[in-house]
This record gives sequence, structure tokens and C-alpha cells, in this order.
Amino acid sequence: MASPSLDNMLSQQLTRLGQLLALLEQETEALVNRNIDDIETLLKRKVGLLDEIKMADISISRHGDIKTLAEQPEQLALVEQCKQALSSCHERNSHNHKQAELVSASLTRLQQLLLRSSHSNALTYTGKGNTHVGQRLGRSIIA
Repeated sequence: MASPSLDNMLSQQLTRLGQLLALLEQETEALVNRNIDDIETLLKRKVGLLDEIKMADISISRHGDIKTLAEQPEQLALVEQCKQALSSCHERNSHNHKQAELVSASLTRLQQLLLRSSHSNALTYTGKGNTHVGQRLGRSIIA
């Protein structure tokens, strides 16, 4: 069985990177909208796509024509496009990471506010300074 051409493999990798960038843009939207179900679905798809990209990258690096890559301007152009797409993916993923941290911090503050207002008489603090509602507060005292 003949292996696929290096041009074909590079083109497919560029397509996968484009799919990853589109998925990361969807992830940004889901984070902004705080749509937890979409975030979870997109995260699973992202992990799967990253695995595909990694496996394809390994296959490309082991291709028989990889040694002549520097002599092929068309292939070099594809490699450069892949590098640019990968850089865009890194930037978007970094942006999403910061967005996820903001969402997490906001949800933590909301949770603490709700705890304080609903259980103000049983509210205590953990060693790390987070709020904790003492479920058994005073139940172990025998007087």
C-alpha cells in the first residue's frame, strides 16, 4: 500500500488546524455565554482533534519525503501556513484560558455571596479563606 503524499498530508493537517481554530472560536463564545454544556462538549471535541493533529504530525515527521522538504517550495508554503494556523490556535487557546479563569472567579464569588446570604448564621471560613457552611455547627456540643 502506497503512503499518502507529503503534500496531501500537509494539506490535511492544515485543514485540521483550521477546524481547531473554528472550535476554539466556538469555545470562546460558549465561555462568554457561560454555556457549561457547550463548553464540556467542545472540550471533548478539542481533545480528540488535538490527538488527531498530534498523530498526523508524527506521521508527517516519519514520511519518506520529509528529507527533501526544503527543496519543495509548495510544501514549504504548506508548512508555513500550518505554522501560522498553529500560532493562531495558541493565541486563541490562551485567550480562552484567561476567559475561563475569569468565569471561574466570577462563579466562585457568586457562590460565596450566596452562601453568605443564605446561611449567615452557620458560615465559617476554611484555612484558605474560602467560605464554608458548617452543617454540623454546634451539634457535637453536649452540655
